[in-house]
Amino acid sequence: MALGRWGRRLVPLSLLLLSSAVAVLLAEGALRLVFNPSDFLHATLVDDPVLGHRIAPHSTGHDALGYRNAAVPPQVRVVAIGDSNTYGVSAPRDGSWPHQLSGLLGEPVYNMGLGGFGPLQYLQLTQTTARDMKPKVVVLGFYFGNDLMDAYLIAHGRPHWHAWRQSSAVPVDTAAAPDEEPKRRFQALRDWLSRNSLLYSVLRATVFQRFAVQEREQLVQRSSPDMRWAWSDPARPEVRTVFTPHVRLSAVDLDRPVVREGLQISQRALAQTQAEAQRQGAQLLVLLIPTKERAYCRYLQGSGAQLPCR
Repeated sequence: MALGRWGRRLVPLSLLLLSSAVAVLLAEGALRLVFNPSDFLHATLVDDPVLGHRIAPHSTGHDALGYRNAAVPPQVRVVAIGDSNTYGVSAPRDGSWPHQLSGLLGEPVYNMGLGGFGPLQYLQLTQTTARDMKPKVVVLGFYFGNDLMDAYLIAHGRPHWHAWRQSSAVPVDTAAAPDEEPKRRFQALRDWLSRNSLLYSVLRATVFQRFAVQEREQLVQRSSPDMRWAWSDPARPEVRTVFTPHVRLSAVDLDRPVVREGLQISQRALAQTQAEAQRQGAQLLVLLIPTKERAYCRYLQGSGAQLPCR
């Protein structure tokens, strides 16, 4: 039976779609052989009753414990614990500070960092997962940009940590929170691709990077300068970033009850972490990580920019 007019059109179209799908799958597989997925894919978080959340083991380039390492060693001398700064968000795995420290020491450093972790998670990991590796040195990355708030939020948000609360729940004032992110075009699809497609994520970081910069600058234009401020280094125009001074200063504002309580919880958690490390015969080093705004502050003031430094 001869094909009709529409049938003759559908055959080449179907072949084109099929060949395109095969090409995409082959490209996806090839990229996964070349690149570390954790350098590009957004990890999918799963709920954890104690830590709050974690990354599923062996997913998106993470190890058997869900951390950003090639493998889980039975024993390691140095363990790094922290939040997204320790994990190395927006940097390749080799660019994270634990990996850089490993290069300086000439020995492995196990990276146990994850975005959203805070002082109570650091204590928990020191008592459990890190302890099992029998480290001699535990380096704890404490980030001033949100660790005090994270301590407060998990103490009040997770039943496992309710004994750490210093008060009844204090409402988190939304005035100090960042503006709600505007919806992006095809956001649900883009989020799914960012978690599952290495091909899309590599293209996003290379070919589509210019469009990402434009989207970010549009976001800045919709915000007040104290909430989001785009900046380009006069000496090196290719160095561009966005500062959020109001948000970062509010995270250390002790006039806010939630921050004061977060500080009390953090001090207690760090003291117990130190005691736990001593029981294990390990040395605890606390790395104080400033906010980006604080790190750039003196340089910006020298160039005439108005950014409060404190």
